[in-house]
Amino acid sequence: MRLLIVLLILTSAGGAFGADAYRWVDERGITNYGEKAPADRPSRPVDTRPGGIVEGGAQITDIAQADRRRRAEEARVAVAPARRRPAPAARGLDFDIYIRLFRGMSEGELLMRAGPPDYRAVDNLVDYERSFYYFPTVANPFTTVIKLRGGRIASIERIKKF
Repeated sequence: MRLLIVLLILTSAGGAFGADAYRWVDERGITNYGEKAPADRPSRPVDTRPGGIVEGGAQITDIAQADRRRRAEEARVAVAPARRRPAPAARGLDFDIYIRLFRGMSEGELLMRAGPPDYRAVDNLVDYERSFYYFPTVANPFTTVIKLRGGRIASIERIKKF
């Protein structure tokens, strides 16, 4: 019985792959496609096998140009002598922003109030624990460490380093 079911499925699937498609133009000049060719109109078979690239020509050209630019940039960087980039200046965290932060605040609200941190660290990937560091500046001599757990502030620590 199972063999009969498998043979029926294979036979019906084979018929779908063997179906022909035809193209013709009707009396209004509209191009039509169908599985059966009309008797009163000239038609021609259409190749329906998948093949080629799905993207349009402009997209392929853009991708190829971007790929060439990326390779040229990589080659230029590989040949250029290694230069040391200056470290970005620390922005710090002002006291008036620090006093408005509290445990349980969302990461989005923290970033809106305090801005991006000077340094980010992933403490525990499983529990999604991270630490945001705001380094001291001349005007603000405190290092602020904000620990996030599950996208919420778990602890806030402010230490004077100077």
